[in-house]
Amino acid sequence: MQGGLGTTPLGNPVAGAGMIPRVLFRLFNHLEESGADYSVKISYIELYNEELRDLLAPDLPAPIGSNQPMSMGSSGSRDAVAGGLKIFDDSSKRGVLIQGLEEISVKSALDALALLVKGSDRRQIAATKFNDHSSRSHSIFSITVHTKEVSTMGDDLLRVGKLNLVDLAGSENIGRSGAENKRAREAGMINQSLLTLGRVINALVEKSPHTPYRCVLFPPFNTYEMLISLRESKLTRLLQDSLGGRTKTCIIATISPARSNMEETLSTLDYAIRAKSIRNRPEVNQRMTRNALLKEYVTEIERLKADLLAAREKNGIFFSEDTWNEMNVEQELARTTLEETKRQVEMIARQLKNVQEEYSESMNLLTKRDDELKEAKEELSETVRVLTTTSDELHATKGALEEEVVVRESYQTTEATLDEIARGLKHTAQESLGDLSAMFAKLCTSDFMTHFTISHDTV
Repeated sequence: MQGGLGTTPLGNPVAGAGMIPRVLFRLFNHLEESGADYSVKISYIELYNEELRDLLAPDLPAPIGSNQPMSMGSSGSRDAVAGGLKIFDDSSKRGVLIQGLEEISVKSALDALALLVKGSDRRQIAATKFNDHSSRSHSIFSITVHTKEVSTMGDDLLRVGKLNLVDLAGSENIGRSGAENKRAREAGMINQSLLTLGRVINALVEKSPHTPYRCVLFPPFNTYEMLISLRESKLTRLLQDSLGGRTKTCIIATISPARSNMEETLSTLDYAIRAKSIRNRPEVNQRMTRNALLKEYVTEIERLKADLLAAREKNGIFFSEDTWNEMNVEQELARTTLEETKRQVEMIARQLKNVQEEYSESMNLLTKRDDELKEAKEELSETVRVLTTTSDELHATKGALEEEVVVRESYQTTEATLDEIARGLKHTAQESLGDLSAMFAKLCTSDFMTHFTISHDTV
């Protein structure tokens, strides 16, 4: 995540710089270009063996050799107990609160980079067969930005934004990395926290009613199982707002191109794909006026003063730490159950709204279909009327056709008779012509003979 921590002569990050230095330089450049008043605070924590450690605390020494600043389950190390931070649920902000976390104000990217170098030098690293500087812990580098704007009414508006840059230690095969004793225990704790995070991701992707960090009480899970799930891993509690919460989340998976690491590469890609399938609900940061923010701070100070006075005078209600933890867990269970119930109510309300919209659309469609049906019935009546008229016309046409057929048959019969008569007349005429020709021939012969007789007598 940090990569090269140096700077170029022009004050820019070096070519080998990691994600965090580049984010710091880009953030401060953007803030300076905006021209608004701003303040930036930095915090840097480490999760080692399920214990939180503030890497920017002034009284925290850097690890030397194989000495571990945290001890898991050791009762004789007072420094180990003092170094661990506790996580509390911040009900007002719907997140988690880390008690005693050091937040340091910075004025430039170089100041923030110096804090990053300071915290990185204090992180737990060790040499394994895979890496000479293997991270033995998870870390969260948080940047909190306060900006001031002026509204159209002339009031000062404050906006708060937070960016968490999380560096997750990679899962480790103990047999292949050669980890032993403490290193093996470190690898086991890393794998356990990543496994719990994977269970959370799977539950969110599959939309399961039981998510380990949320601790929602659904059958068949009981209260004891909820307590175990809640305290399984602090990593899931720190990242609960980034997974399915109100923030924008980006995950970068680092893999190896070597064939020998194919199994780890496939597992990492599957892990990232499942995390990518989670749907968050980002919310825009609310702008607060300076008076409202001061009022909130005054109320918080008054509450803390009352708690401090009650603790000094011992006139309040005191509980053992176990009882207090159980009460906190029960309160979180009730709050989470209430939130889930509210979500279910909102979901049912949305479903009811969708059903009402569908009902309205169905009624509009039904009315439209009724109108279309009426028009179709009218068209059908008109068609029936036209069909009846056409049928009558067809019947009359058929009658006329039958009469015409009879007339044509009579015409054909008469025509045949006339044809026969005409043929008889033609034959008679031909015979008459023949007779006339014979008669003319006889007449011509008679005339010739008469003329010849007269001529002979004259001679």
